[in-house]
Amino acid sequence: MTKLFAIIMCIVFTLGIVVASMSEINESIVKENGLRDKAVTWIDQAIPNNSNGSGK
Repeated sequence: MTKLFAIIMCIVFTLGIVVASMSEINESIVKENGLRDKAVTWIDQAIPNNSNGSGK
């Protein structure tokens, strides 16, 4: 019974660490000038802007 309790507690602690890490990652993505904004900027720089509207 003690081993089962220890295994369950390890799983609970591991899940807690994973959830906390996901929260930190999400915060770094959505904050002002975060990873999302940087990725959009990089994509805008990589794709040339055609002003003639031909779509080619």
